[in-house]
Amino acid sequence: MTCAAFDIGTNTFLMVIGTYTGSGIWNILYDAHGIARLGEGVQRTKHISPEAYGRAEVIAREYAELCKKYNVQSGYGVATSALRDADNGSNICEQLSSILGFEIRRISGEEEARLSFIGSSETDELQTVIDIGGGSTEYVTGENNHVTMRKSLQMGAVRLSEQFLQSVLPFSLNNIIAARQEIKQQLQTLPQAQQEWIQGLPRNVESVPTSAIGRIIGVGGTFTTLAAMDLNLQEFQSERVHWYTLSLPAISSMTEYLSRSSLAELLQNPAIHPQRADILPAGALILEESLKFFGAQECTVSTRGLRYGVLKSCVQESITHTS
Repeated sequence: MTCAAFDIGTNTFLMVIGTYTGSGIWNILYDAHGIARLGEGVQRTKHISPEAYGRAEVIAREYAELCKKYNVQSGYGVATSALRDADNGSNICEQLSSILGFEIRRISGEEEARLSFIGSSETDELQTVIDIGGGSTEYVTGENNHVTMRKSLQMGAVRLSEQFLQSVLPFSLNNIIAARQEIKQQLQTLPQAQQEWIQGLPRNVESVPTSAIGRIIGVGGTFTTLAAMDLNLQEFQSERVHWYTLSLPAISSMTEYLSRSSLAELLQNPAIHPQRADILPAGALILEESLKFFGAQECTVSTRGLRYGVLKSCVQESITHTS
């Protein structure tokens, strides 16, 4: 069975096509990446603009042709933060669904976290997946394919940029301080910040023990771009980025570079996608503060995530519908 899974986010519009061969094994036929920036201005207007929809429509039509080429038999897509928040989000989903030929579902932040964990988890070990998106960031902890904690926070690379980093790059120190403060306040709402979750530790603890979170897996363009930068890649190489380890000192150094550089300087860096350059500093700030919160010195980068979780769930839904 050949399936397609779509992840329509605040910044990116992703698709993966794969054939299920049984016993949990997938043969990935195509993995596509597009940037529609659907969430542009949604924080302020609560509306998907015609220009943003137009960018998404172009990508959707390309994906529809690829689905025909690969003879896709089933699948569905998920829409996340921007389409959850926008007052015309439901209509946009219907229009994109009509073009793609597959259902697009607006999902909650908690469901987004669960699917990101399923898509990123490749071992049974204790792990915490962090998925930094454009409008929200998901945190989910689990092991043996069992989720023990999941939460979606209303902060993402696009949302944070529009709220706190509106000045032209390089950002002012005051803007950076304000953005960091917002991130820290949001992180304090995670279950790990509560005394009942961290047994025996004081309520005002600044970080949590790594034994409670396991390996940290990073999902999303912030992680993959920082890995490409750390590797000094001249062009993106998925096989080198996937499962690459980013250290906290390296992340802190790159965050400083991103925040202190002009947009023109960032656009000259071959590891940075031109359509991600303006929001990458915000994503890096979220990552740096998240690792500090968890008391972690490194994270492992995954090129998979939400769309792979959707792909895996396609099989489960088919089994349920035919049983």
